[in-house]
Amino acid sequence: MLIVTDSLKKKPLAGALVTGENEEEAVFLLEELKKWLPSGVTFMTIDFSARLEAAVNRVFPNVLVQKCVFHAIQLLTRGLIKEFTKIKKEHLLNHIKEWKALRRYTLSLEKGEFTAELSPLQFNDVELAKEIYVKLMYCASLHDPQQIEQTLLSLFSTPLFDNWEGKRVFASKYEAIFAKKNLKYSEKGIKYIVPMIYKGFRAAIREIRKKVEEKKSHFDTVKYLVLMNPVNMKPYHQRKLRKYLKEFPWLRPYRKLLVTFYYQFRLPPEKRVSLSFLSRLISDASHTWLKAAVQTLIENEENVFRYQCVPEKFPKVKFSKSIKVVNESVNKLVNQLHQTQCGMRTLKNIRMKVSNRLNCPIIISPALVEIVK
Repeated sequence: MLIVTDSLKKKPLAGALVTGENEEEAVFLLEELKKWLPSGVTFMTIDFSARLEAAVNRVFPNVLVQKCVFHAIQLLTRGLIKEFTKIKKEHLLNHIKEWKALRRYTLSLEKGEFTAELSPLQFNDVELAKEIYVKLMYCASLHDPQQIEQTLLSLFSTPLFDNWEGKRVFASKYEAIFAKKNLKYSEKGIKYIVPMIYKGFRAAIREIRKKVEEKKSHFDTVKYLVLMNPVNMKPYHQRKLRKYLKEFPWLRPYRKLLVTFYYQFRLPPEKRVSLSFLSRLISDASHTWLKAAVQTLIENEENVFRYQCVPEKFPKVKFSKSIKVVNESVNKLVNQLHQTQCGMRTLKNIRMKVSNRLNCPIIISPALVEIVK
């Protein structure tokens, strides 16, 4: 469905039931709208749809096109959400996945099951943990209990073990073996000690994994704080953002550039800077959505900020912030109708209900009529 709204009066002018949001259907609606309007159209707000823009240029070739500010901000924030999701997967989800893979790998080895070698590990701390586990297995494979004890003690004093993040948890579990169970390195005791050493190792890597999972949870919170318009932020938002930016300092450049972007809509034309600074958000490895969003905004910069020329070009029109955005309340009404769909069994019924709800004329495109037939 296509809807044309009056941005200043905040009400729909007309709509059409169509087969899709393509250029031909948009031309059909605009041609009919042109017949209904008592005067010509001089200013029109649209989103970033190339098909809709082509239709507008065909029907109203001399109209001033304003690219919706709401959609401009939405375009960039959606691109950044995709970028942050990509980063989360590469640095946090994959990290958690490797810890889980290492745990499964150790269990399979201890059960004597045939298991393929782990894929090349991406994260250094997981690689270090695997190396320590291999050395623990070597110690446990020795036949003399006293030799096992001495080899383990030698391992615990090496820089390799000392640099391991899980050494504190593992050491506490290792000491508990002898403090609670009163076990000793003997032919009988070794049967109980070795499995508990392996359990201690898994307890250590579980604690490390939990820290990564907690960091992932924090990242899910901070990414939305980074995307917030500073005008809408409350003091508690700002406190939380400062706290999490200490944990994720690499997010600071994103936040700084995004704040600069938001403030461009509050500055007069003479103080506004070119949106080319947004190119600093992207790199070769960036998500394609973010690259496309930045490129689209830079290419459409003049149309995005065209609302600033309204007082100059149209002195009789009272300046309103609503002229900058597409009225989303109309979309909510249409969505409510879509969810109920009560009595909408024919095109005639649909047109009547939508027309009554939106209080504007609704037409049906010939292409849709043909499909229904």
